[in-house]
Amino acid sequence: MKMENKDYSLRSWCLLLAVIVGVAALSLVPAANVFGLETEEVDILADLRPMDETEAAAVPVDYVADFEHLESQLATVEQINSDSLTAKNPARLEWIAYEESIPQREMLRSDMIKPNRSSKTVAIEDYDTAKFTRLDRFVEKLINGEDVRIAFLGDSFIEGDILTQDLRDELQRTFGGRGVGFVPCAIPFEIHRMSVRRSVSGWTAYSLMNTGGIPASYRDKFFMSGYLAAGHRGSWARWQSTDIFPTLDSCSRARVLVTCRDESRIELVVNDTLKHRYNIPGADYVRELYVEAPVKSLKINVLSGNVLCHGASLEGGQGVIVDNMSIRGNSGYTIFGSGAAVNRQIDQLWGYDLIVLEYGLNGMQPGQRNFTKFQGKLCDMIAYIKRCFPDAAILVLGVSDRWIKGDGGWKPMNSVEIMTPFQRQASKQTGVAFWEMGKVILSYGGIKGFVNNGWAAGDHIHINFKGGARVAKPLADAIILRAYDMLVEREGKIVDMVYPLGLSPEGMYPKINTEVETSTEPLIFAIE
Repeated sequence: MKMENKDYSLRSWCLLLAVIVGVAALSLVPAANVFGLETEEVDILADLRPMDETEAAAVPVDYVADFEHLESQLATVEQINSDSLTAKNPARLEWIAYEESIPQREMLRSDMIKPNRSSKTVAIEDYDTAKFTRLDRFVEKLINGEDVRIAFLGDSFIEGDILTQDLRDELQRTFGGRGVGFVPCAIPFEIHRMSVRRSVSGWTAYSLMNTGGIPASYRDKFFMSGYLAAGHRGSWARWQSTDIFPTLDSCSRARVLVTCRDESRIELVVNDTLKHRYNIPGADYVRELYVEAPVKSLKINVLSGNVLCHGASLEGGQGVIVDNMSIRGNSGYTIFGSGAAVNRQIDQLWGYDLIVLEYGLNGMQPGQRNFTKFQGKLCDMIAYIKRCFPDAAILVLGVSDRWIKGDGGWKPMNSVEIMTPFQRQASKQTGVAFWEMGKVILSYGGIKGFVNNGWAAGDHIHINFKGGARVAKPLADAIILRAYDMLVEREGKIVDMVYPLGLSPEGMYPKINTEVETSTEPLIFAIE
């Protein structure tokens, strides 16, 4: 009997198609709770899709402080300084297209600033034991009208210039200064900033949050910003100021930070019209390309060579510059992965006066109540920063409020109550300043109140630009209040008698409505 060979290939293909359709249908089913059992969304491509920066940031990067290596790096800076003093390899390369005429600020008096004192006022706690502290020196420079540079280090809580753009505006309107400050070159992902526009092409971007992707020869070349871009012929980056605040679009100088190990040629273009080319001899240290001109946009073109670029700063006038240096998913430990020599070289070029540390949210887990380990690492971070930036005051921000979703909806993690004492104790141990940010958040009903008011994202962690403004104002007020008190002491007035009614010390005028907010008036400038 002859057997008939049947072709079952059609059935196989139909079965395969049914499986694909079924799995695809599962991927459309949202997470749900069925008879008390929670289901999760199905992502059939999860193992094939490249990890983006958000997912990469979720992988812990456990940097530790290596002070022996820190000191060996800093020991090389003196030789670098000796080399950079030569005419052949200067650390700063200048292009003065139009020399800046800086308006001179009128001498600041206590009655020219109106610090706000209300139920939301949170004073800065200074734990420096010196008679005249580093924070005092920072404030003195503010009231004297000197240039002051602030680095605001943090995680995704301040990403996109949230909080810092409003702090910058408040301080610049009071103490002078213009521009958005430091902006990185290329980074591994896109973020939205209202204060500056950035476009790049041809760069390879590296992040300290992804150590596996960093070439060994680049690992000691990171600035504390946490990002580094490598470019070659044809690579370009463009930064453009915006006008969301009056001081942002009136810049008069720009500064670009690069390292060119080999001889390189770079072109800078101001406002898409003015051009200048730099022939840069090879040297293994940071160079600053400095431009003076009315700057609305700045572009860097790599004409030849291999260039490492940290970023650029758009600034101007005399006064305050605030650099936002956020790293998504960072607990602050990436500072240990930055190059100590690079940090010190840039500090010698730019001169940081205050470094703010906004960390803590990424160091928390539900149910955790002991943060002694985080406290120890925060102490190490502060010690590390003191060695790299020896003239800067340091201000630690207390953690924000955070809620998590569980059975029955959103519940508080009690982050302010639990984490804040460890942050304050670290500030005391290291003799730096502390500001309890969580107290401001709680005064509005916590992060839940921010979400209800449309000031925070639905994840009950991240504030938005509106929320950032609510936090920036009290922080600016705390700084302005210290300046006010220093001016009052300098002028020899009796503090209790010169406070306007809205600024009265507690208990002095018990019937005053402390909820009334007073605005900060901009200073008057005059050309001398």
